[in-house]
Amino acid sequence: MIKHGLSFGLIVFCALPLMLSACSSSKKETETAADGHVVYMDVESCSRFDNSEMRVQVYDMDRDGHVDLWKFYANKQASDEDQGEYVIARKELDMNSDKKVDRIMFYNQKENLIREEVDSNFDGNIDWTHIYDNGILIRTEFFSADCNRQALDSDTHSLKPNVMRVFRKGILTREDIDTKCDGVIDRVTIFDANGEIAQVGLDHDNDGIIDEWIRY
Repeated sequence: MIKHGLSFGLIVFCALPLMLSACSSSKKETETAADGHVVYMDVESCSRFDNSEMRVQVYDMDRDGHVDLWKFYANKQASDEDQGEYVIARKELDMNSDKKVDRIMFYNQKENLIREEVDSNFDGNIDWTHIYDNGILIRTEFFSADCNRQALDSDTHSLKPNVMRVFRKGILTREDIDTKCDGVIDRVTIFDANGEIAQVGLDHDNDGIIDEWIRY
């Protein structure tokens, strides 16, 4: 949480959409953060941002001369008690120093993590999505690049996760898999309280209904 007039790092007004590219850098303002990392931002070129006003701090964590961490802050809603305060709304990271954002984390007004999107193979597309409830993981979705190309040729033209995992109190309870990349879940695995496989359901005729349950 930050307030108006906070002095650590560099803060500028920008905004954000969901795009996997970093701001270009032609005019830089620099200073050194408390941990010694260079902090800079091109205040004239933030084309990847939309028109919603945010405050952003940027960092060069590996000191290679390029921004690899962005922290976005939003003003607390008018109904909140602490007026004039900024809270963390989003973080973006370039994990492999290719000048592209590979990991995005979203936070609620209480600064609890609610969603995380990851490009794990660095191809420019999100393939893992993690959903959180007050910082606790409750669901994970995986999007295979190969399956998604097939899904786009279907009538629905919508991308569906190929794997969806559900968690309860941090323990995996269910996993749904589309093994044929046709948009239909055909394998369901149920886990017990210890995270061990309890039963597996199979859809043999691909009609979206489980035909056989195997218990362990």
